[in-house]
Amino acid sequence: GDQAKDAMDVALEITKHPTDYYLDYVFKETTRQLHNVTKEMKLPDDPRALAYTLEHMTDRELSGAPNVSAVLYARIERASIDAAKRFAAVVELAKQNKTTTEAEFAAVLKHLDEKNGAAAASGLGKQVTALNVGEIAKARASFAVLASGAAQDSIRAVAWAALIRADDNVARTWAAAKTDTARASLVEAIGYISDPAQRAGFEPLLFTDLRNSQTSAAVRAAELRALPLMGPANATENFTLLAAHVKNGIERTAAAQAIMQLPRDSWDKAIAAPVSQSILAWAKTVPADKRTDQDFVETLQTGMELAALLPPEQGTPLRKELRGLGVSVFVVKTVREQMRFDTQRIVVEAGKPFEVIFQNEDVMPHNFVFVEPGTRQAVSEAAMKLAPGSLDREGRAFIPQKDRDILGATKLLESGQQDRLKLDAPKRAGDYEFVCTFPGHWMMMWGRLVVTKDVDAYLAAHPTPDTAAGSTIGMPAQK
Repeated sequence: GDQAKDAMDVALEITKHPTDYYLDYVFKETTRQLHNVTKEMKLPDDPRALAYTLEHMTDRELSGAPNVSAVLYARIERASIDAAKRFAAVVELAKQNKTTTEAEFAAVLKHLDEKNGAAAASGLGKQVTALNVGEIAKARASFAVLASGAAQDSIRAVAWAALIRADDNVARTWAAAKTDTARASLVEAIGYISDPAQRAGFEPLLFTDLRNSQTSAAVRAAELRALPLMGPANATENFTLLAAHVKNGIERTAAAQAIMQLPRDSWDKAIAAPVSQSILAWAKTVPADKRTDQDFVETLQTGMELAALLPPEQGTPLRKELRGLGVSVFVVKTVREQMRFDTQRIVVEAGKPFEVIFQNEDVMPHNFVFVEPGTRQAVSEAAMKLAPGSLDREGRAFIPQKDRDILGATKLLESGQQDRLKLDAPKRAGDYEFVCTFPGHWMMMWGRLVVTKDVDAYLAAHPTPDTAAGSTIGMPAQK
């Protein structure tokens, strides 16, 4: 014990000198081994040494460190820490400071704004629903200051989410957002509200503002992205509004992305042709070196999905022309609170490379895993047996190691996170699968990876998925 303490004191001497990657690595490994020996973690008293030590701890080590103020703030500031643990740190700080969780929550948001902790604040936004409405009201002034004056977008949005809950009157909260910056942040805050009825209360306000030609581009884009959160009862009307924005080229990308989040039964076939044709005309104007950008990829995918609704003699040539402008990059997103991907089928050319950009728009964690035909259940059940903290060599949770049925997988993503997956399509044609292997999700969150020798011919013969609701994208192989 005393020897381990002496060794730790020696290791901490590094904090008095400039370091580099290699010295940082040696320090992390040394302290990790010393903690394993002593079975307890003693933190240095010197503030500089303490800050250095906390910065170089792993998430697991930081989660197991003593609940002193510096450790709690370190957990809050680290975006990779689980959002629930980050919120628990706020609760513990409130106890130590003898204040309410809600008042401490506001103070933490202010702290994160000063520390450029936008990513950490975004994770905390999911915990706004855990706050007491009455106590938020008591701290309303603090949240209002942050909502209008915070430097970072995500912190303003979280503060507005707290005000939405405190006011319980969407018209009142809407009226309080008097500038374009405030209005855009308020609209972004709708995504942090868990009550579908409260979210849907914004529908008439969004609809009216979107029809106002004076609405700024930033506010309009935020409002378009918020429309899918208004619920299935408003989906059909919102599809029409979004389609008009795409067709007219008004915040086209935001509108196209929002369309993909709507239920497919809300899409109107009668207006699919002019909207997909407008996307084609726009796509032709985009320089070739910009066609791997995510905004372009997503907008082109929307055009292809709409073209699939048309009669074959009209839809097939339109989709083929759209596909010819694209590259082998796909964007797949989760849909909030619906336990599904916004895409149910991806069609690729056998043996050719392709890439998937996976983005988690839901409030719970998800991953994206390609597997051999008919194996999603077996792979997912094997993943279910893994401990939550068990990671494979690439740091991925719920991915069985050395499973030959897994073709490729992303990391487990929290809300708002994104990962890219690059791989070569199998040389053997067939119906492969993709699935979320987070325990219990595989039964609903899955789709097909169709590998074919001729993508155009396949899409002409199968314009829509053979499965239930969903969407399909198919891109040419990279040249």
